[in-house]
Amino acid sequence: MPTTILRTAALPRWLALLLCIAPVMAALAAQPGAEYSIRWDPTQGGPATAEAVLQLLGKKPGERSRYEVQYFDITPPADAPPGFDAIMRKRIEGTTAQLTYKLRGSAPFPSDPSLKKWHCPLPTPTKRKEESDIAFLGGGQTSKAYSRSCSHSSAQLDIAVPAALQPQPNRCKSAMTRIESGKLKVEEWRLPDGSRLIEVSSIGHDSAKASADFRDQIVRPLLAQQVQPVQRSKSAIGGDCG
Repeated sequence: MPTTILRTAALPRWLALLLCIAPVMAALAAQPGAEYSIRWDPTQGGPATAEAVLQLLGKKPGERSRYEVQYFDITPPADAPPGFDAIMRKRIEGTTAQLTYKLRGSAPFPSDPSLKKWHCPLPTPTKRKEESDIAFLGGGQTSKAYSRSCSHSSAQLDIAVPAALQPQPNRCKSAMTRIESGKLKVEEWRLPDGSRLIEVSSIGHDSAKASADFRDQIVRPLLAQQVQPVQRSKSAIGGDCG
């Protein structure tokens, strides 16, 4: 019985192209997500404002948002995996409040249960996310953490953290201004003790190429301007009242 061989030359050009790129798109989609970032105290060197950062990087400023951010001390749920910190944050922007619950650890998150089936302790969560948090430090070093989070938004600015988490609001309230430029986000933080923090971040795949792109296009120009990276996460810094 003769064998029929499918030749891409006999297919419409659009279909042949689709067959060629489909494996590539599938491979990209399978890559885990990551947030790449670098943060610093502008009094120690480097650009002192979000606008100055964007100008240095040759980026045009886009949407601007202002937030009030507060962290809570909570009792982790019984199903929280060992080795992960439980973080609770409340963020207010204009007339909207958002609660975010996050688990963060130094090892990969257990594969079971899946993110979709994972029990979020917030009421009717509208957003779930799992990603690697990769922060660039000095000397070409990086730190990596793994996180899983869920969020709930409400028009009630006084929305309460679920009582089951036994929340204790600390007095750590920070003011944050964010300017976006495409996939890039630049944030200026005014921390509870009056100090300041600037963070530049971008979402991408957890891959060597994405990491190298962020290093070459973002980190190196900033280090050349005397930026002194800090390792602590925003939640650790913002939740420390000193």
